[in-house]
Amino acid sequence: MKLSDNHKFGTAALYCRLSRDDNMDTESNSIQNQKKLLQKVAREKGYTDTLFFVDDGITGTTMKRPGFQKMLTAIEAGYISAVFVKDLSRLGRNYIEVGKLTEEFFPQYDVRLVAVSDGVDSDEGDNEFTPFRNIMNEWYAKDISKKRKIVNKMKGNAGIPLSQPPYGYMKNPDDPRFWVIDPEAADVVRRIYDMALEGYGLAEIANSLGEDGIVNPTYYWRSKGVNRSGSKSTLEPTKWGHTTVKKILTLQEYCGDVINFKSYSKSYKMKRRIENPEENRAIFLNVHEPIIDRVTWEKVQAMQKGTRRKKPTVTQEPSVFSGRLKCPECGGNLNFHFNQKNHDIKFFSCQNHNSGLRKCSATHYIRLDFLEQVVLYEVNRLAAFANEYERDFVKAMLGRSAEVAENDG
Repeated sequence: MKLSDNHKFGTAALYCRLSRDDNMDTESNSIQNQKKLLQKVAREKGYTDTLFFVDDGITGTTMKRPGFQKMLTAIEAGYISAVFVKDLSRLGRNYIEVGKLTEEFFPQYDVRLVAVSDGVDSDEGDNEFTPFRNIMNEWYAKDISKKRKIVNKMKGNAGIPLSQPPYGYMKNPDDPRFWVIDPEAADVVRRIYDMALEGYGLAEIANSLGEDGIVNPTYYWRSKGVNRSGSKSTLEPTKWGHTTVKKILTLQEYCGDVINFKSYSKSYKMKRRIENPEENRAIFLNVHEPIIDRVTWEKVQAMQKGTRRKKPTVTQEPSVFSGRLKCPECGGNLNFHFNQKNHDIKFFSCQNHNSGLRKCSATHYIRLDFLEQVVLYEVNRLAAFANEYERDFVKAMLGRSAEVAENDG
C-alpha cells in the first residue's frame, strides 16, 4: 500500500532488538550498530524526524516487549508514518504475529515498513518472499530453543548450575559456570538463619533487616551492577518481603548443593515455568562452598514445618437460614461463616462485600444467635396471634396457600 501524501516523511520509528536467542554476539548486530544503520537509511529515504524504540535482551518469540509495545501504541495514536528495522526477525520470530503486522496492522495505519537487510520496503510494492522469511525466522527460534535444551540437559546432568546464583553467592570470576560466596550477602543469609533458630518469625526477621538498613536482594544486585531478569521489585530498598525471607530459609543451595531442572517450559513460545516434581530433578551435593552447614539447614527446615499454621478441619453443618437471607443493599446472598478462632461464633455476611470485588459498600453482618432470637420472638408473636384470633389466622393462611399455588402453577 502506498503512503498518502500527507502522511509521507512524517515521524519514522527505528526499532532495534537484540537477544541471546538470536545468537547475535557480533559487534555488527549490537544495538548501537542497529541504531546507526537505521538512522542512516531513514535519512536516505527522507525521514529526518525519527524515534528509537529498543528491546535489549528480550527474545523475539514473544510480542510482549516494552519497546515494541510502545511503538505499536504510538502507531495507533497516529504519530508514526514508517517503521525501520534491520531485518524482519527484529519484529519477531512468530510468523503468524509478524504476518499480521505486515499484512494487516501496518497497512491499516498507513505505515511504511522498511527491513534493510531483507530488502523489504512496502512503499515499493509487496515482497513475495516476506511470508517465507517470517516462517524461517520462527523455525530459527525453534531450532535454537531445541539446541539450547540439549546443551542445558548435558550441563545440568554434569552438575553445572543452570540457574543464576542465589542471594549470598556470585559467579566465580575464574569459572563463571560455578558459584563462590559473596561475603557481604552471605553474612545477611547467616543472620537470617541465626534469627530463625532463635525463634523469630518471618515478619520479625524482615522488619529487623529493614530497621538496620540492609537492602533487599533486588536492590543489592542492582547496586552491584548485576542484571537479574524478573527482579522488578517495587518495594523500598530496605523493605524485605516475607516471601523473600522464606525462600532464603528453604534454599538447599546454601548447603553447597546444586539442584538442576527445578522447573521446565512446555514450549519455546511459553515463558511461564512449571515446577518439576522432585524425582525429575538432578541434585549434586557439595559442589560449592556452603554458607549454612547442613545440620543448621535441616534444623531450620524442621522448625519451618513445625510452625506452619494448619487450616482448621472443623466441619460445620449449614444453618437452617442458609440460602434464605439477602443483602438489603445489593440483593446478594448472605453467606454462612464461623469465626476461625472461636467456632461458636457463627454469622452471615454479604457475599458481594467479602468476595474482594467490593460490589457492596458494607459487610451487612448479622450473628446467628441474634438472628435466632429475632426469629424466635416473631414465631412467639405469631403463635400468640394465632391463639387469640384462630379463625382469622386460618383464613389468612388458606388465602396465602392458594396464592402460592396459583403462582407456582
